[in-house]
Amino acid sequence: MSRNKKNFLTVIILTSVLLVSSPLLSNAALANGPTLPNPLGKDNSDPVNLLTVMLRIMQIALAAVDIFALFMFILGGFEFLISAGNPTMIKKAKDTLIWATLGILVITLSYTILKFIFEEVAGKFGS
Repeated sequence: MSRNKKNFLTVIILTSVLLVSSPLLSNAALANGPTLPNPLGKDNSDPVNLLTVMLRIMQIALAAVDIFALFMFILGGFEFLISAGNPTMIKKAKDTLIWATLGILVITLSYTILKFIFEEVAGKFGS
């Protein structure tokens, strides 16, 4: 893909993101200030243990990586669409799709395994 096409795609993607996010940043949405739920408990008096914090950090990190893998999956599909029968571009697109799929599988399995380990450790030590 030429440099001009990449720059054009970057501008299109950034413009789309700005157009979609602009209603979210309106004065009405920001009038009351941002509100976030407490990820560690129902209120500030709930005890917070290390397991809860570690699981929450792991969820956030894996969600970020999962979003990146999903973006790569979409990029691979887009590359496949614009390949126009070029065998090298088709191979590159297929490789991107395969690696993005494997990435999503690894992320899902790693979350499942780590959650199981954390819950077993918490059960043994009575947290």
